[in-house]
Amino acid sequence: MKHTTKRPLGMRSFGRNLGVALLALACVLAACGDTGGGAYEPPALSGPRDAQADTTATTDAATPDVTPGDGPCTTTFRFTPPPGKTYFHVDVTGDWNGFANPGVALAGPDGTGAYEAKVALSPGLHAYKLITDGTLALDPAARRRKYVGGVDNSAVVVRDCKLPSLAVLASKAERPSLGAGTYAAQIAFRPGLGGPLLDEGSLKVSLEHDGAPASGLTAKSDGKGTVSLGAAALKDGKYTAFVEAKDASGAAADRLRLVFWIEAEAFDPRDGTLYMAMNDRLKNGTTANDVPVPASVDARARFQGGDLQGAKAVVASGALDELGVRTLWFSPFHENAAGAHKADDGVHDVTAYHGYWPTMAREVDARLGGAAALRELVRAAHARGIRVVMDFVVNHVHQDHELFKAHPDWFRTGCTCGSGGCDWTGHRLDCLFAPYLPDVDWNKPKISDQFVSDAIYWVDAFDLDGLRIDAVKHVEDTAIVNLTKGLHDEFEASGTKLFLTGETAMGWSDCSPPGCPGNDNDYGTIARYVGPTGLDGQFDFVLYHAAAYRTFAWDDRGLGHADYWLRASLSSYPPGALMTPFIGSHDTPRFVTYATYAAPASRGIPEAKWDSVVAAPTTVDPYARHRLALAWLYTIPGVPLLYYGDEYGQWGGADPNNRVFFRDEATLSVDEKATLAFTKKLGRAKTALLPLRRGTYRKLVAEDDWLVFSREVGAEVAFVVLSKSGRTKTVTIPVSLSLPDGTVFHDWLGGADVTVSAGALTVATPARGAAIYATRAP
Repeated sequence: MKHTTKRPLGMRSFGRNLGVALLALACVLAACGDTGGGAYEPPALSGPRDAQADTTATTDAATPDVTPGDGPCTTTFRFTPPPGKTYFHVDVTGDWNGFANPGVALAGPDGTGAYEAKVALSPGLHAYKLITDGTLALDPAARRRKYVGGVDNSAVVVRDCKLPSLAVLASKAERPSLGAGTYAAQIAFRPGLGGPLLDEGSLKVSLEHDGAPASGLTAKSDGKGTVSLGAAALKDGKYTAFVEAKDASGAAADRLRLVFWIEAEAFDPRDGTLYMAMNDRLKNGTTANDVPVPASVDARARFQGGDLQGAKAVVASGALDELGVRTLWFSPFHENAAGAHKADDGVHDVTAYHGYWPTMAREVDARLGGAAALRELVRAAHARGIRVVMDFVVNHVHQDHELFKAHPDWFRTGCTCGSGGCDWTGHRLDCLFAPYLPDVDWNKPKISDQFVSDAIYWVDAFDLDGLRIDAVKHVEDTAIVNLTKGLHDEFEASGTKLFLTGETAMGWSDCSPPGCPGNDNDYGTIARYVGPTGLDGQFDFVLYHAAAYRTFAWDDRGLGHADYWLRASLSSYPPGALMTPFIGSHDTPRFVTYATYAAPASRGIPEAKWDSVVAAPTTVDPYARHRLALAWLYTIPGVPLLYYGDEYGQWGGADPNNRVFFRDEATLSVDEKATLAFTKKLGRAKTALLPLRRGTYRKLVAEDDWLVFSREVGAEVAFVVLSKSGRTKTVTIPVSLSLPDGTVFHDWLGGADVTVSAGALTVATPARGAAIYATRAP
């Protein structure tokens, strides 16, 4: 949905054109309220959609789920075809006319090639489709979706045009020096249709700093509907300004929320690592919330005492800063199921220590410390400039969930994924992950509204900075479109972005067309949910399976292979997508264990769950491989994931063996301490060197045992050298950017300085090691 009235703030950071032909259907702002902060002009989600989405809409006719207002508001639909395309007839049809075909005709094309029609709609959420030369289709630029009669439709919110509204005209935060931050914004009060002007006495503004009330925000009206906000002498941290106003008749505009940060450098998720921790396994901050568990539960699948108080202590210690962490991703905070259930083997009992069996929509699990502890954790992170992202489960709930008890018709309770006649692919949208985990039916508009409202609640109540959406490909597209739209509207009016990422687990195929389909489906499925109307990015499963363990843990592939598949990823996702490369996660065996059992005959050992015989490495080699993989991870483009414990090379097989309790440095082995020290060096390089964070990637040397590449931003460059070889080798690197002879480059990993000579750098690559060269000294 493209609106004709645009604001300069809050535009998504990546390009509007995702390489697909877009229909642009516009809804004029004066009558259509589906603008929230008014900050977006998004294209469609990239990639294919479900087949049912583009079939005829004859079954759409149903009672519209629209909240009636006092009267209709004129909504202007404007449709601009792709370049070079014209239509004889264009209609828009929707729940207001029973999806009649033909619908309401759009006049045109006009001089710009666009078609336009005005439709009187009551306030509320309306489903619609386009009809172009008789063919019904979704609007691929729609910013909302809605199911009617079991069929997916584009959707638009029509606000009550008789009510006033607040709109952001400008918003800017600055930090000339520590403690001297400033904020300024201009807000427009827009009267409702035929309504009176602003009641100056009704204007209220307030300010919060890291979730606590703060003072210093002023507001001044010009008497003509424009309000100027200002604040000065602001300390570093996260702020939220609120604006409330009524017109002279007492009608209130929706409260406006303006989120901004005062910090030395504007945040970008690529500027550091994304650190993932299991709440129950990081640190036990207090035994007061520890609970007994049934004796039948395997010790590895019990609650072990980790809590939010412990996580706060880790954050406050500064240990994560040393690793280059800028974003924290925690497993879900929701209250989870009590007791135990059978694991997927049907034998072993497991608890909900992991957080993925929610029973309450808006309660923090008391076993993790409760709501107050979560707020304290977020404040501690924000004090260090670290963002906090919560894992949000949208595919299922536990059978004891309050919503399932109250509204069982909102859920599916059919077949269990992987059982007979219920494969994971064919039933990806409706199968149950376990018999006790009802599947959320996103076909139902009411549960869609509920989950969007819940997501907004969590971000609002705990001052969170984003969400990681679990099991994205197992929910309808509606889930991602509506979630992201709701969050954008509520929190991004000032231009400050949430970080919204997701998990779409896919594989990798070692083949290329035309002999086989290659990885187009894997890339396409992940990319499908990424874009301005979707997520900011996702985890790069293709790169993980192609290179992470095959190149670095094993010797199946060389470093040239890793370079090839990295570049394939960079060209396969939407421009500007914030993709997350990783070498391990809570769903994979530990990297060090893959490296320990690298022999082909032993590779099945790490995959064992309950009968695991995995042991700690007895040689330095797995740790050396792990360090090389970390060097690759920290220096390639994206938002790298560091799974808790990987900073020191924690070992362990498949879940639950990869989720052991975090260990303090004093308990680590010599090799683990060496790995931790190495990761800290990588963290310092990542946070200090702009090219490593935001630079373009350029391959220089790519062989089986050697990989040299540069990361470049303007005139700044960093060179990265990786070696799988057991011997040192001298490599000559051609230097670009017209760097003069005599320019000195320093190795941020501790190697000797090198100097540009004859337009090149000659470096001695370390045996199974890495180097990061930059002109800036560590």
